[in-house]
Amino acid sequence: MKGGIKKVSVLFFCITFLLAFRPGGLAGSIIGGGYPGEYLLLYSPTAASLSMGGVPSDGASSVFFNPSRLSALRSKEFSFMRSSLLSGGVYMASFFGFPLSERRVMSFGFVSCGVDGAEWVDDFGIGNRGTFSDKNSAYFAAYSAPVSKNIDMGAAFKIVTQEMHLYSAEGYGLDAGIRFVKSKNFIPSFSLQNIVAPSLLLRKEGVPDEFPLNARFSLDTKPLKKLDFKIDAVYENLTPKASDENLTPEASEKSNSFFALGVEFAVKEMFRLRAGYNPSSFSAGFGVDMGNTVFDWAVQIRDEGNFFTAGISVKWGMIPQLWQKRLMDKEKFLSDFSQNLEIEKAYTIEKDKKTDEMRDDIVKSRLSSAKRYVKNREYGMAMNEINAVLKLNPEHEQASTLKKDISSGRLKADLHYALAYQYYKNEHYKAALKKAKKAIRLNRDHPDAQFLFHMITARIFIDAGDYYQAKEHLLEAFKLYPDDSECLMLLKGINDLLKAGKMGSSR
Repeated sequence: MKGGIKKVSVLFFCITFLLAFRPGGLAGSIIGGGYPGEYLLLYSPTAASLSMGGVPSDGASSVFFNPSRLSALRSKEFSFMRSSLLSGGVYMASFFGFPLSERRVMSFGFVSCGVDGAEWVDDFGIGNRGTFSDKNSAYFAAYSAPVSKNIDMGAAFKIVTQEMHLYSAEGYGLDAGIRFVKSKNFIPSFSLQNIVAPSLLLRKEGVPDEFPLNARFSLDTKPLKKLDFKIDAVYENLTPKASDENLTPEASEKSNSFFALGVEFAVKEMFRLRAGYNPSSFSAGFGVDMGNTVFDWAVQIRDEGNFFTAGISVKWGMIPQLWQKRLMDKEKFLSDFSQNLEIEKAYTIEKDKKTDEMRDDIVKSRLSSAKRYVKNREYGMAMNEINAVLKLNPEHEQASTLKKDISSGRLKADLHYALAYQYYKNEHYKAALKKAKKAIRLNRDHPDAQFLFHMITARIFIDAGDYYQAKEHLLEAFKLYPDDSECLMLLKGINDLLKAGKMGSSR
């Protein structure tokens, strides 16, 4: 079944990619019809989404696209992004999401789009009347929950505001969405924006701006293990009004639609490379996943110019998944069962065997959870799982070793050593030295960290022209790894310099 879904995903990716760039294909769609509230439809609340052509992203900010996507959130999350626009305009977004239980998630946040210092032109078309500001904002409160094993539904209440010069207005709206999850390799979703349409009236004698009903169909696929591909179809103004005085005759007679495509490729576990396309721009970017914190950056290449966006998201407090809750129930049953053994002497050997098998299953599952937490650098959560394993089986060798590694700081030392090595390779020696010292403090018997410390210090003294001090540290590094080619090369170079009379600073 999984193999079939993956083949369909690969085929869908190829067909969509060809359609997107053939003459008259998806690339020929129209984006934007000049309707109120388009900043809530045509832009994105995260740098990750913008770098992928504006296709929906996951996490706390997914309420912006489709409230039902919130059900994928497994931990508390805070996100923030800022993007530059034309004429000094700024687009900002921030969201906070938190799971109440499995697939039941709430999220709150806002998006803001505005410009300050725009030229004021009066009713007669005369400029130089000063400047004014125009700011549009939307505030969201959303909830998503499962309605069946494979279907999630969500709704988002929103307050939209507009402030222009001396005028301001606010309105209220409602969005809703649904998604179907049978396989993680192929997830369709659908949402309707402005089911309850906000209406803004800036001046009493004016005509209110009523937000149109919009629809979005999204498909998340995973053709390859490290490749994610998304396509988004957006339909704007599903109920056009031919007599709408706010729109041009051409715009009022039809709806607008466009497609967006986005891809993400995982490099190792830390880096994400992204690219995307929609009819108004090409985009690209990358993400750096530090475990609990993700940094994202994006650039949009448009006819009007290039727009740059930066964002950050922080996650914490991962909730147990459904299978983990079942294990907890089994563990409780096992605890009650063990207590009854003292009273009930008549249990059969078969039931004793069943108890042992259940204990082994729980130990295996809790140990797997501990390893995942270690991989995500959530050492406190990992220690809780390890203690649960040792409570069931105090003689468990692998759990005891893992607990010792966490308690001694060896795993944290490895992390700081890896960061120090990366800084060293990028020639950021001060940052590298700080991380190497931290690794040694956590684990004084870490030979790689000690070797790197001496190599970094030697590089710093070489840059300062102090060749004697540099040579002392290189000799210490040579004692640890005498076959290291970089160390040998630097020693030879310094000896040649000293022989040539470039003495450097003495002790």
